[in-house]
Amino acid sequence: MMPARQMLAMLVLCSLSAQALSQVYTWVDENGQKHFGSQPPAARQADTVTIKPGYAGETRAVAPEAPARRAAAEPAPAKTSRREMCQSAMRWTAVDLKNLREIAEARKSAGRLTAAEYTQAQKNLAGVEQRISLQGCVTSSGEDQQRYECLAKGTGVLVCSGLMAAAMEEAEGEARQRASKP
Repeated sequence: MMPARQMLAMLVLCSLSAQALSQVYTWVDENGQKHFGSQPPAARQADTVTIKPGYAGETRAVAPEAPARRAAAEPAPAKTSRREMCQSAMRWTAVDLKNLREIAEARKSAGRLTAAEYTQAQKNLAGVEQRISLQGCVTSSGEDQQRYECLAKGTGVLVCSGLMAAAMEEAEGEARQRASKP
């Protein structure tokens, strides 16, 4: 079991991530293709998409296209060099950390984080910033390389580091314990 202090820091970061993931951006690439994502691209103008919480469309939902069929219709992505992948990981990480810091500040201002929780979240984010480097990415292998590749896709620090999964597993365990008590 994880010490309470580490668990608190992880849960604060995870709660910050849920809000960060709720922001959606849209942009058009050089080929005229419209894209949507949770983080804006570094070199392009992107517009913020407003999503109304709890909105349900009046039409029936259509089942998503099968991945195999969709993959066959899409051209294979161009192979990128390791350095390009690492540069992308660094750009996405900078955007993600900036967003997480802004969310922490907003939550603190709204009274949803104590000063101690805010300070711990800022220390954790600074630690992430120190551990993730271009040189570390270029020379990485194994699990570390997989994490950098995950970051290069814009997935986010909490997901790529495994913190989100760990927090979810911990929360599920606690929920099972509460449910089993009479």
